[in-house]
Amino acid sequence: MGENQQRRQAQRQKRGLLRVEQILHAAGTIFAEVGYDNATTNMIAARAGISPGSLYQFFPDKEAIAQAFAADVTEQLHQIYDTFLSPEAIALLLQPFLESFIDVIVAFNQEHPGYLALELASTISAPLALALADLHRGTMGRLDALFAARWPHQTQEQRRLPLLVAYRLFLALLPLALEGNEEQRQAIVREMKAVLYRYWEPIIGT
Repeated sequence: MGENQQRRQAQRQKRGLLRVEQILHAAGTIFAEVGYDNATTNMIAARAGISPGSLYQFFPDKEAIAQAFAADVTEQLHQIYDTFLSPEAIALLLQPFLESFIDVIVAFNQEHPGYLALELASTISAPLALALADLHRGTMGRLDALFAARWPHQTQEQRRLPLLVAYRLFLALLPLALEGNEEQRQAIVREMKAVLYRYWEPIIGT
């Protein structure tokens, strides 16, 4: 392969990656606005500023877009979890640790609101449900590692139920933290921090 051909191929690959990022960003926005159930590939293509035919060059259907979007955003979320496994973060007292962690995760969901829309979707196919379940297991594994570092004397089985309850509490309050004006969102986040601290403090201790 000649140098010019290699250069053209590299440019095509770069354009392809940029187009995929463009489609996934548009998909997350549409999922957040109308819900996964009501989203269509035409909506996503229009938001991405491309034709449906161009979109189909990269993804065959909405489900494939959703899987790619979820995988991409989950990887970013895992990187956030990894930062909280640093010795500096683990050394924090429980309350400042939870407050920092909740602030970062809420900000992440504000940046990627389509992620929560997929969590709340009601009519997803079996393959997409399996893909999301696999991503969910990875997320719970990262969270378990996080709390294992703070709660080292308990087994994974002992941590499982409190972790699941805390996660469900967070998910229940998260939509409220993403709605309304800034003052309302901050009030919900304060309540979220209070609830989760009061739940975890007797279990882990300060």
